[in-house]
Amino acid sequence: MENIRVMLKFDACLSIDVEGRSGGLSVMWRGNTKCRIMNYSRHFINLIVEDGDKGEWRLTCYYGYPERSRRRQAWDLLRELRDMSTLPWCIIGDFNDLLSQDDKQGRHLHPNWLCVGFRSAVSDCDLTDIHLDGYPFTWIKSRGTPDVIEERLDRALANTEWLMLYPEVRLRNLLTSHSDHSPILLQSSPVIRNGNTYSFRFENIWLKEEDIGEVVEDSWKEDRELDITN
Repeated sequence: MENIRVMLKFDACLSIDVEGRSGGLSVMWRGNTKCRIMNYSRHFINLIVEDGDKGEWRLTCYYGYPERSRRRQAWDLLRELRDMSTLPWCIIGDFNDLLSQDDKQGRHLHPNWLCVGFRSAVSDCDLTDIHLDGYPFTWIKSRGTPDVIEERLDRALANTEWLMLYPEVRLRNLLTSHSDHSPILLQSSPVIRNGNTYSFRFENIWLKEEDIGEVVEDSWKEDRELDITN
């Protein structure tokens, strides 16, 4: 990840190791972003972000358990994360979960009990799913075949206090043809005011892919008119 940090011209980085072909998290930021690490594990990184106008709030970068047998463990982890801080809270990442059947397009329905369990955890945490602008799915399997499956695994959620701080928040799907996951871009405001907007990008990518540099670089060049690195 150090090579990627240098390529993207970030000043700091925290990386959690990959387990085999799954998991692994990295957070990068520049010196003009005031944040500090709160705590972390293989499935989340908690940061405290300082906004000079609005005060401190918490950002959680999250990777949900990919195994279906561990879904209840994932839901309990969300509840544990809720209790780690009373600050306004936003959580972004690959949840490996669907809130409803609308989050999937493919040959088979998603088990309804999984949707119900995930929705219950989200509700228990007073989290609201931030609307995704653009293409509605962020993950694809068997692209270009009759068996293609698309799902919205990647999302951002926020509690009431955070949404009151940033009522104009936008979440955008930045499509890419180089990976099975699309990057998503969270903007605290759709318009940059005096340079004081916060943008956070989540990318779910295989770090061992030969074209990793192309995946990352192309994604970060998307939407050149936006200052996506503040």
